Amino acid sequence: MKWENAYAAAPVCSPSRAAFLTGQNPARVHFTGHITAIGRHRHPENSLIIPPNDLMFIPLEEIILPELVKPSGYKTISIGKWHVGPTGYWPMDMGFDENIAGWTHGSPPSHFYPYEDENKKWNPAIPTLEGGKKGEYLSDRLTDETVNYIKRNKNNPFLIYLPYYAVHSPLQAPQDLVKKYQDKQLSSKGNSSIDPVYAAMVERLDYNIGRLMDALKKEGLEENTVVIFASDNGAVKKSSDMMGYREGKGHLYEGGIRVPFIMKWPNNIKPNTVNENRTKSEDIFATIADIVVYKSEPGHIIDGKSLRQQFLDPNVEESRDMFWYYPHYSPQGNAPGGAIISGDYKYIEFYDPVGYELYNLKLDPREENNLFSTMPEKVIEMSGIFNKWFQMD
Repeated sequence: MKWENAYAAAPVCSPSRAAFLTGQNPARVHFTGHITAIGRHRHPENSLIIPPNDLMFIPLEEIILPELVKPSGYKTISIGKWHVGPTGYWPMDMGFDENIAGWTHGSPPSHFYPYEDENKKWNPAIPTLEGGKKGEYLSDRLTDETVNYIKRNKNNPFLIYLPYYAVHSPLQAPQDLVKKYQDKQLSSKGNSSIDPVYAAMVERLDYNIGRLMDALKKEGLEENTVVIFASDNGAVKKSSDMMGYREGKGHLYEGGIRVPFIMKWPNNIKPNTVNENRTKSEDIFATIADIVVYKSEPGHIIDGKSLRQQFLDPNVEESRDMFWYYPHYSPQGNAPGGAIISGDYKYIEFYDPVGYELYNLKLDPREENNLFSTMPEKVIEMSGIFNKWFQMD
């Protein structure tokens, strides 16, 4: 089942990953900006807004995905990008049984073995990825590790959290694939908006997802394995064709927060179906909690909503409000703000410079017609809903 209107919890990676893992809005977790070098996306001295209390890690006391499934006997592993906490907040500190390639940083020094910056300018090699060979590609290696994990745990229930480092800078891919897209770009089918290296990275990722599906089938696990494919933010505009959606990563416009989202669970999800309902990163946690019949502890708040009732009937309409709080100066957007989608409308408040925008997403999904000045009553309504949410406990 493919959700056509799926959203990331933030226009950048780390807070969306915090939402996947906790089921909570990044504002509730106090993790609203991505982990980076101090000052890069924080707040300049002349900022118009008060810097938020942004943790840049998930607190250890938060309940995250592995803790949902362990009471049901699941083994758990995180394979790939972590980027939701420094040393002391890595996967095994947070409840995963195993960790391969997850660490503080979001960018790999290199996508090729030995996974280190050849100029030694910033990060060391990615830890726990020893034993590779020259020419080995990171997406391939993470898939190898995942397939091996599936084989050795096929007789146990397991949860694999597999956030690939692709597609992410530095843009690097096997040369034969890069050439394929360089040649295509020069042909009649070429698209000048798409970086050939970016395209090659996407194809290699797609190839490796296929390998995983094949491994599940080979081990006899396909029928009873839930597979969730999602992204943590919109594509980078300068490297991608945004298909008409406005802006890209780092922005609260649709290009920054609309993402792919697909779920597969044979005999439980209606196959080859398009679902028009809206969904958001936090729903992944809530859905898994529903599947394993997780009993929430008193006081444990889950902002996400389980999608399970839509699995066999995607025509069940789900009406809900969705909120974003991103008070940061991202490298891409440099436009801190907040947003809400309620019904057909989307309202955005920009904090620096101050500005307000209102769009009817049903009629104007490309956000070309700002209704702020022509629908003042709707603006007041949407602003009121957002401000009430913002005062949440």
